[in-house]
Amino acid sequence: MVKSENINSTFMIKRAVIVEDEFFVANHLKKILVKNDFEVVAMYHDAESVLSNLNSLKDVIFILDIQLSSELDGVGIAKELNKRSIPFVFITANTESNTFNEAITTNPVSYISKPFKEFDVIAGISLAFNKLNNKILIDSGSERFYLDPEEVYYFKSDNVYVEVYLKNKTYTLRKQLKDIEHRFGQIFTRSHKSYLVNKTKITRIKSSTVYIGDYEVPLSRTYKHVFEEF
Repeated sequence: MVKSENINSTFMIKRAVIVEDEFFVANHLKKILVKNDFEVVAMYHDAESVLSNLNSLKDVIFILDIQLSSELDGVGIAKELNKRSIPFVFITANTESNTFNEAITTNPVSYISKPFKEFDVIAGISLAFNKLNNKILIDSGSERFYLDPEEVYYFKSDNVYVEVYLKNKTYTLRKQLKDIEHRFGQIFTRSHKSYLVNKTKITRIKSSTVYIGDYEVPLSRTYKHVFEEF
């Protein structure tokens, strides 16, 4: 049986948390981000402050110095962020250290090298945000992760909610179908006013039904012409 969970979803993220123990560097980063229309939700200068506030920080990306002066360094914080599927960008002054080599294994979204210029920061952060904004944020309370839309078989509208069907699991988003269609229209197409199907996963079409793996989705007359190419 497919497991169903109610979740919240955010498609666009431009909110950041800065973790940097050098106050001048932290403030400089904040000025650059605010100037370029990013929201800085919080700034922390030690690991302890970060960990005590983690549960209250959602829909953000962390800009995280690898080498903090606190007992737990940036790599340690990154491991905690990974447990909660919170994305992060590393700031580093040394790409040849053992710490950096360990940092790579934590899968940061991007890197910013010190000393940095405004362009370096915005380029690195924008790359990170673009990667995440091409995914769907799943937050069910019990689990939180970024879902690649290509994993979705189809979406089904249900009033103010949208059901998301994966291969063997279902989630429920508080979203409108048109928002998803606008964001991911290159991958999905409507087969019915209440359905968006993944074009790459269609296995066959028969009369008024679209087959997507083991799923059967209705195909209305309004959208039949779209499926003539399949």
